[in-house]
Amino acid sequence: MIKKGHYIIMIGLIGVFALILVNTNSNPIRESFTYFPPDPDVTFESASTSLTILTQEDEDEYTLNWKSESTLSESAYLRQDLSFLYEEGRLIDTMSTWKENTASINQKKKFTSEDSGHYETISYHYGEIHYPNDVIKSAQEMSYDQLYVIDSPMTPLESFKTAHTEEEKEWEFILDHALVQQFQHVFKEIITEYQIRPEDYYIIPLTELHLYQEKALPGLSKEQSTDTIGGIWEGLYRNYFLGIQASEGQTASPIGSTIPLLLLHKQSPYLLVLFQTDSGENIQLIQYLNEPILSQDNN
Repeated sequence: MIKKGHYIIMIGLIGVFALILVNTNSNPIRESFTYFPPDPDVTFESASTSLTILTQEDEDEYTLNWKSESTLSESAYLRQDLSFLYEEGRLIDTMSTWKENTASINQKKKFTSEDSGHYETISYHYGEIHYPNDVIKSAQEMSYDQLYVIDSPMTPLESFKTAHTEEEKEWEFILDHALVQQFQHVFKEIITEYQIRPEDYYIIPLTELHLYQEKALPGLSKEQSTDTIGGIWEGLYRNYFLGIQASEGQTASPIGSTIPLLLLHKQSPYLLVLFQTDSGENIQLIQYLNEPILSQDNN
């Protein structure tokens, strides 16, 4: 049951919004981007996200390299890539770049960390193609990568993406078990607050959304899935990446928030996006699949 409350209107699946440019550390960001219907004649030639370990700075720290790259089959009026990086299920960094009249975007960051951890990154690659008579279409792609880093005083620093040895499998189990426990705890708090019946939904963590790049979301057609995925990323950019509309009208940073959980209702045409902020506030976003509205319920 969706509780009635104060609603903040968010970006819809298809709409027209002005672009407002904000200079932050000399890197312009867009206030919003709009998902448009897919262009069957334009595709991504390549799209990837990667995490690699570079060096160990000292006994307590190591450096990771985070990259996102994509190339469209032709130059687009507008290109944008958006990436989220999570450690143990919590957002630790973001990247976003947009360019006009180009086919390719490359992003990268280096960051230091310490202790063992499971890192996950997911990226959304988007292109907006303009035709005569104000016809606008789009192309989208997602990419994902993960990295397990084992930083134990008893063994040399190591990393892996897929566990092969018995030791790697043991570490994978330990780190994943901690993540599952956190998910279960946060999920229970959110569904209790918003009186949600989880059995009524298909539940997909944002970090698994890339698995539906080529196949349909449960209960939807492939065409509906494409539009729904575009709407999800449109809403996440404006209401997660740019800042979370928390209680009492305050805007909170997404850093430290949990991986958003996508709950697609099995019978009704809407989905929920659930996560918890770094301060512990529960957030619910609502996307109506047949209406150009995303809205937030602050209860």
